[in-house]
Amino acid sequence: MAITPPGNLDELRDLYVKIRTGQHEIRLNKRNIAVLKHMLDTPGETAAKSISELALENDINVSAITRLAQKLGFKGFPGLKAIFRDSLRQRKNFYSEQVKNFLRKGASEGDGKNSILKRVIQEEWSNVMLMADSFDEQRFKNIIQLIVNADRILIVGLRGSYPLAHYLGFYLKMIRDQVYLIGQAGHTLADDLSMLKPKDLLVAISIKPYTKATVDACDMGKLQSTDIIAITDSPSSPLAMETDNFIIAPTEGDYFFNPLVSAIICIETLLSELVKELGDKAIERLQHTEHILGKLEAEIS
Repeated sequence: MAITPPGNLDELRDLYVKIRTGQHEIRLNKRNIAVLKHMLDTPGETAAKSISELALENDINVSAITRLAQKLGFKGFPGLKAIFRDSLRQRKNFYSEQVKNFLRKGASEGDGKNSILKRVIQEEWSNVMLMADSFDEQRFKNIIQLIVNADRILIVGLRGSYPLAHYLGFYLKMIRDQVYLIGQAGHTLADDLSMLKPKDLLVAISIKPYTKATVDACDMGKLQSTDIIAITDSPSSPLAMETDNFIIAPTEGDYFFNPLVSAIICIETLLSELVKELGDKAIERLQHTEHILGKLEAEIS
C-alpha cells in the first residue's frame, strides 16, 4: 500500500513523531530519524540547500536522502524539499495571512454587536477543552517532580511567548529559589545557557510560529544533559520533539496574535500542584517574599 506523503511541515513533524515512537507503519533506522530531525530543526536551511549539501552536512550518501524521501511517500527529494520551501513562504506572511483569514471569516459570519467578543471566547474555550482532552496525568506528575528536584530552573520564552515565561517565572520564584528567567535584555541567550548543568532544568515555552532561539536553547540543554520541560501548542512542535516532558496548550485562532488562555491555565495548574508538593517549603518561601515586599512597601492593598 502506497504511503500518502505529508502535505505540509506540520504534518511532516507529526509523521516524524509517530515514526519515532513506533506509532506508524513507516520504519526508519536511527540514522534516518536523526537526518529527518535535523531537517525539521533547520527548516529554513533545508529549504535553501541542495541534496548534496544536506548529504555532506549529515555525513550520508545522496542516495540515502532520496530513499528517505521515498519512504516518507514522496517520489524523491524535490517533493520533500517542497514542503520546507512552502513553509518558508508561508512563515514570511504568517501574521498578514492570519488577519486575512480573520477578516474573511468575520465577513461570512456577519457583524453582530457582540460577534467579536463571542468569537474570541468560543475559540479560547475550544482551546481549553482540547487541552483538557489531551492532558496526560502521568506526564504532568513527572514534570512536577522535575521542577521540585532541580538544582536550578531556567525559563525561556521569547517574543509572543515572553508573557507566559514571565508569568511562570514571577510566581515560581515565590515558592522556590534558584529560578531564572533567561533571554532578557542586557545579555545574550548564550550567556544564560552557559550556566546550564546536568542537575538543572530548562523550561522552554514557544507556540506557532516557533521562535528559533527557543528551539536552539532546547538543543543546547540536551547537549549539556539538562532535563527539559516544554510548554507548547502541539505534540509535533519543535519543542515537543526535544523532550518527553511536555504540556500541550492549543492556541488555535484566526488572529495575528496567539490565544493564550489555555497556556495560562496550564501554568496555573503547574503552580497550584507545586504548592501542594512543596508544602511547608513553599509557605516559608512565600513568607520570606512577603517580608521583603513589606519592608519595601512594594504592593498596595
